[in-house]
Amino acid sequence: MSRMIVNQIKDKENVILAGDTNVLPNTETINNLEKYLKNVFKDELTTTFNMKIKTPFVKEAHYFSEEHLKGFAKAVVDMIFVSPNLKVVEHYQPKVDVSDHYPLAIVLEV
Repeated sequence: MSRMIVNQIKDKENVILAGDTNVLPNTETINNLEKYLKNVFKDELTTTFNMKIKTPFVKEAHYFSEEHLKGFAKAVVDMIFVSPNLKVVEHYQPKVDVSDHYPLAIVLEV
């Protein structure tokens, strides 16, 4: 999938790619994207899951175990990538209870 994304963005100037990748940061998939885009939160986050909401869901789901819960607490799967020419002036992860994932926010200079 990352190769398909790279083929679409590699010749574009102003790219913002964001979302729940469902992969961890230190994977071939993310490395492929980082060849063309800057990973805004690279190595800054411990998790992108809101464990306050995630914990009850995981405990109620029959297909998850306590080990899964520990994994979510250390998983960064939500990411924002930008073209190298775009200037990120601020980025942050608001701790708000709107989802089982925390949102990520960036401010760009235009």
